[in-house]
Amino acid sequence: MSTMAIATRRIDSDQYRAVMRHLPTGVAALCSTDPDTGARNGMIVGTFASLSMDPALVTFSVTHTSSSWPKIAQAGRFSVSLLAEEQQQVCRALSAKVEDKLSAVDWSESSWGNPHIKGSLAWFDCTVEQQILAGDHLIIVAKVLEMTAGEGAPLIFHGGRFGSFTESRPTPF
Repeated sequence: MSTMAIATRRIDSDQYRAVMRHLPTGVAALCSTDPDTGARNGMIVGTFASLSMDPALVTFSVTHTSSSWPKIAQAGRFSVSLLAEEQQQVCRALSAKVEDKLSAVDWSESSWGNPHIKGSLAWFDCTVEQQILAGDHLIIVAKVLEMTAGEGAPLIFHGGRFGSFTESRPTPF
């Protein structure tokens, strides 16, 4: 077996962003409560995904320069709320550069002490298992402690815009 060097060239970040805009993503809110101060923290990610069923693990990524993620990670546990199609304002509120992001959001406290965004499609309570530096992001692997599902359609981000999912007829694979 021979090894062949793969020629690489630098990928332009603007072109990369323009191409990746074609991939629709779900919108997830990460929230925590600082156990020492009681301060609530929140942020939005579009990279939330299932990683493992046994044990139940999820993954997402955040920029390594995020000012919100260290506060959430330091709390030791956090929630993930999968936003519903009508929750664009929640996304905007948790994306704002303000101190108390949850002041404009309707939420309730989970049994783990984390804010769950009311009206979301699903909620997870998690702890951080691993943080991996990859390029300009951290890949987070988190253990699911508890989860609950609601009803509705997901909020989707695609091409720089919010949208929703339109169901089509089932197609056999």
